[in-house]
Amino acid sequence: MPSVVVNVPQFPSVPILPGVPQLVRSLTSPAPALPTIGAQAQGPLWSSRNSAVWGVFDSNGKKVINPDSVLDFSNRNEWDVSDYQQQANSNNTGTGFGSFNKVTKPSETSLRFSKGGSQSDRSTFLNQIAAIAGDTNVYKIVTPEVSYSSVNVLRYEVLRRGASGAYFLCEVDVFFRQVLVVAANYTSTSANTANAQNAAAIPAQNNGNVQPQTVASRDSQSFLAALAGVS
Repeated sequence: MPSVVVNVPQFPSVPILPGVPQLVRSLTSPAPALPTIGAQAQGPLWSSRNSAVWGVFDSNGKKVINPDSVLDFSNRNEWDVSDYQQQANSNNTGTGFGSFNKVTKPSETSLRFSKGGSQSDRSTFLNQIAAIAGDTNVYKIVTPEVSYSSVNVLRYEVLRRGASGAYFLCEVDVFFRQVLVVAANYTSTSANTANAQNAAAIPAQNNGNVQPQTVASRDSQSFLAALAGVS
């Protein structure tokens, strides 16, 4: 059976239309240049990704922990509702509970940081966490959507996963709790506060020494008689 020779064109015969790949269609018609994205178009495309900020900052806006990345994040908000027990009625029925107050509890936030690099880099990273774990300062946790202010470290846990993690990668879970800062309020019923360090404080008052009093004989006899009657 004779073989069939099929002539394959050197260049594809496809139209130049939107969506068609950039192809060479002849020796005199090279493929058009690839489209480029201008500076104005690149800004909106990547601005949201470049502006994402994660970190723990002090009151001066300085980043106090410098990890390679944040692997995990959680935030828990909780309230307590106070209850009181209702007294039963005459038929000993109707016992129940009623709620009368709702109290905000401090929120809790945890972050899992990772740090690689050299042993010196990982040591510096762990020292940064240890430096803020034992103090009483308040910090701010910044995420791309919400910032959590006035938090303090409760504890941290170092994680080592597998043989590679024991030597090359350090993961640390840091747990924070919100610190509810309130201003002390003082009240005074005394107007004599001119010399007090705090004008709202109540100064100490001295009413003099109490002198001993002699009990009259009639009162002492009544007391002894009443005591004898009780016995």
